[in-house]
Amino acid sequence: MDTICVKILGVACLIGQVGLACAQAGAENIDELIAGQVGDEAAVTLDFVEQAEQLEQLLRKPIDLNSGTEKDFAALFFLNPYQQSMLLAHRQQSGPFQSVLELQAIPGFNLETVERMMSYVYVGRTSDLTFQSLPAVRSWRGSWMSTYGRPFQLQRGYRIADSDRSRYLGTADRLVNRFRLHYLQTLSMHLNMKKDAGEPYFSDRQQYGFDHYSGSIQIRDQFGLDKVILGDYQLQFGQGLVMWNGGIFGKGAAAAQVMQQAGGLRPHTGLMETGFQRGIAAEYSMRHFRITPFASINRLSSTGKMNRGMEVVTSINNSGLHRTPTELRNRKNLSQYVYGANLTYQKSNFAIGGTYVITQFNRYLKLNNQAYSRYRFEGQVLQNMGLHYQYTWRNLLFFGESALSFPGGMAHNHGILAGLGPKLSASFSYRDYQRNYRHFFARSFQDQSTLGNERGIHFTLVYHPTRKLEWASSVDHMAFPWLKFRTREPSRALQVQSQWSYIWYKKGHLRLRYQYRYFQENYPAVLNVQEGIADVARQQLRLQFQYAVHPRWQIGNAVEGKLFQKTGHGEDIGFMILQDLAWKDLPKSVSGNLRLAYFRIDSYEARIFTFERDVLYGFGFPSFYRHGFRFYMNQKIKLAKGLDAWARYAHTTYFGEEKIGSGLTEIRGNQRSDFKIQVRYSW
Repeated sequence: MDTICVKILGVACLIGQVGLACAQAGAENIDELIAGQVGDEAAVTLDFVEQAEQLEQLLRKPIDLNSGTEKDFAALFFLNPYQQSMLLAHRQQSGPFQSVLELQAIPGFNLETVERMMSYVYVGRTSDLTFQSLPAVRSWRGSWMSTYGRPFQLQRGYRIADSDRSRYLGTADRLVNRFRLHYLQTLSMHLNMKKDAGEPYFSDRQQYGFDHYSGSIQIRDQFGLDKVILGDYQLQFGQGLVMWNGGIFGKGAAAAQVMQQAGGLRPHTGLMETGFQRGIAAEYSMRHFRITPFASINRLSSTGKMNRGMEVVTSINNSGLHRTPTELRNRKNLSQYVYGANLTYQKSNFAIGGTYVITQFNRYLKLNNQAYSRYRFEGQVLQNMGLHYQYTWRNLLFFGESALSFPGGMAHNHGILAGLGPKLSASFSYRDYQRNYRHFFARSFQDQSTLGNERGIHFTLVYHPTRKLEWASSVDHMAFPWLKFRTREPSRALQVQSQWSYIWYKKGHLRLRYQYRYFQENYPAVLNVQEGIADVARQQLRLQFQYAVHPRWQIGNAVEGKLFQKTGHGEDIGFMILQDLAWKDLPKSVSGNLRLAYFRIDSYEARIFTFERDVLYGFGFPSFYRHGFRFYMNQKIKLAKGLDAWARYAHTTYFGEEKIGSGLTEIRGNQRSDFKIQVRYSW
């Protein structure tokens, strides 16, 4: 009886807050949703296409709150593990959901979280309160999408005609084709074809057209297996200390970022040309056990040299760019063999698992050719094994993983997420990645681009004084026992971050974010200091406002300042202000957005990153420095049933500059502009 009263009271209170606004709830802009999770500059180079496609599939087939599993809710990456745990606990203790609005009665769920979930979850066949209607299920569905882009100003690499000099061998055109085909929930196929700007197309060593082809076939619930994938796939286990393919969101202002949410086995559908597996993998469940064996053969681009009469690999190129004669000569000249398995036991609120991976190469690797890289891998065979766990007890979620590389050292990442009441949550984690822990696929909560040579303690506190207000702050203290790139001695770092948010339900938000980062690196080269390291501090302050002034019109404003200070260098200041305008249904088949931005930034060290809207799946996080003006405009038109088109134009003017960039990327003049067009047909 008490449970029923709580549910009725919770829903009744919420109806007064949201009213008929739920009737207007639609799909939140997926690219903005993903951008909101990127909290650190180190994450801007990652590919989030997989996450975007996963959300788009959930728009067609949302998750039933009463039958969804932990793995289903993990696809909603904007939910942190604590929120997922509380959702499942609420369902277990209080019984089936009666309405999506009931989510607001769960600890850790505020208005913005529920608003985000509206388009991706439902109760039963439909939710009367949210007026959610599910699309009819079709046996076969698919899509074909083509994206073309080109800059207006050519870089120096395209203007060189001398065949004996380094130059771009292809045109400045960028072309991407994507094909998707699904049969119910049983079969899915995908194919990507990509040509980067500067890469040859049906010429030189690209006789088959595109520089990069990627594809896979996934079969679910057949042959006694949960799933099997042939082709390109990703693996994510534990906290990522042994195996993690795909993107990881950086150090955001929320407690969600400290714990990785492993997706297990899934197709690789993004455009990243490295960091995935190519071969066969399967997933099989028996009672509380799940085993995932895998085998992969991939071809990597590498650079080598002769060492004691033997040719060794000294570096691996993960950029995916093959534009110049040298890049083409080194293209896919290294074979990588990967095989292993993950075994996980899960029952109720406890899970434990182990991962074992062998990585083998057809040539000898010697990647420790610098003082700071002394402990990196050398040889042809590397073994990694790790043990990961997760346990929920009341309002506490414990997680962690320990891993060992052979040859090499160990890595540890352990932490706890805690609900300290309906308005307060916290997280604490400790990591120790030894300098000689060697790997090729590890990616976890880390400060550096490569996992290793790092110890850290991280603490986050999130406070919801009301459903509309949120305050999230974090502190991360790090030590680096060995040398780093641009740091000749062991060093330390500190990062402090705090963000206040005010949310208007279905209207917009106001956010104020401050970040302080202290670290150490070598003195400026002009000082010719050969001993000791300098202290460096970066401070950033960002004020962001977004509001729907009309169902068809939305405005956005942001102001950001950055202060860079370094011993022996002085101070550099960066400032940026921008204005956004977005529209939809003008008429009903037309939507778009534009931005005007002004920036004045003293140096590259004080550069400012910002999220930009783009064509579908075209995530942009460019950085800006110097002094200039930025403009871009996106337009989407629904041409016919199942046929959509996007167009984008962007232009940047740098005041007082005679050239932009250097080397092969140099552009004459002070302007840079480009355009994109995209067409998608869905059936």
